[in-house]
Amino acid sequence: MVIQSIGNSSPTIIESAIWLNTILFKLWRVQSGGLEPILSAAASSSLAEALKQPYTRPSAVAYVSLESFTFGSSPPAISRIEIKGVVENVVLLEVDVGLLMNDASLILEIKPSQLEYRSLASTRVSINSFDATATLNLAVKCSQEYPYISFLSVSLVEIPDYNLRIEPQSDSGLKGIDLGSFPVVSRWIKSSINSALSSYLTPQHISIDVLAWLREDDEIVTYIEG
Repeated sequence: MVIQSIGNSSPTIIESAIWLNTILFKLWRVQSGGLEPILSAAASSSLAEALKQPYTRPSAVAYVSLESFTFGSSPPAISRIEIKGVVENVVLLEVDVGLLMNDASLILEIKPSQLEYRSLASTRVSINSFDATATLNLAVKCSQEYPYISFLSVSLVEIPDYNLRIEPQSDSGLKGIDLGSFPVVSRWIKSSINSALSSYLTPQHISIDVLAWLREDDEIVTYIEG
């Protein structure tokens, strides 16, 4: 199998990256759900928990809640693969991925506490155009049958650098207000995202039973703390 010969030659590395990107593309969104809804749900849960911490919320924010989150329709693109070992048909990999997710979307409901905005109802804020590169540790259990991966574990090597665009939605009470005037709020949102991402730093990881997902079982995702 291609994935098991990763690292032997440059052509093999390229072939393996193409193979993994093809599988990722096919599994990202399918009729029964796909990897994207699973990963988005896990990320939403971690981010909602981070946003709930009252000691981190700046005084400029009176109230916040997570309305929705999605990684979008475009899967990450694997650009570098390094094999770390093979143990009983489980391939341990370190990969670099690019996340150019133009339709990724995080929607928060926020009520500012500044005096000049207190008369406004809470407003929906859209955080989109997520742009990042990340290094991941993967544990991939291979299968002889499609989709050729039966089990997948994912963790972050480090918290990635990323860019976000934060803006009120068109029906928002803050429509036309530049959120650049709320730098404390912007920094707090990014800090909350970093806190959520830290839950997935190695050795903590999320494991996905791909075959269980295809069978439409209830237990698909497991979160493992280090």
